[in-house]
Amino acid sequence: MPLTFSSDSLRLANSNQANASKTNQTQAGTNASATNDSLTKSRVAPEDSATKENKSIHLHLSEEAKNKSRLEKKKEAIDKSDLPTKIKDHLKRIHELKEELRKLEQALKKVMANNNISEEQKDLQAAQLQTQINALNSALLSTMNSLIEDLKEEPLTAEQASSFAELLL
Repeated sequence: MPLTFSSDSLRLANSNQANASKTNQTQAGTNASATNDSLTKSRVAPEDSATKENKSIHLHLSEEAKNKSRLEKKKEAIDKSDLPTKIKDHLKRIHELKEELRKLEQALKKVMANNNISEEQKDLQAAQLQTQINALNSALLSTMNSLIEDLKEEPLTAEQASSFAELLL
């Protein structure tokens, strides 16, 4: 069990040592330095033992950072696939639009749960967010239609179709 000292008890111990070393410089000089060394070690020991006990670092990412990381991993997987370039571009865009939609839906939920603003302000903000959501849904639908057309023009092999299905999710 590590020893702990309050700052007052350390000051008192240090002042007592200083007085003792002044009166008995020849005899107490070596004892005072030994005692001072042991006090220094005692003060450092709790810090050292705490450091030794907790060597791991815990990093907490925000939800937004986790989602961004997830999106980047999806994009990397799409890039590594053997799909045609047009299909890859559509898949990336679909994932980006879905992420933007998710963010706007969260913002809409926050607005609706906010009791610090008037109902009129809440309705206005909700309407603005809903307009943005509708625009993104239209863009997503348009991207999906373009993807379907490109798939008709360039049919996928069985392996590519399997890869495509995994990457679309």
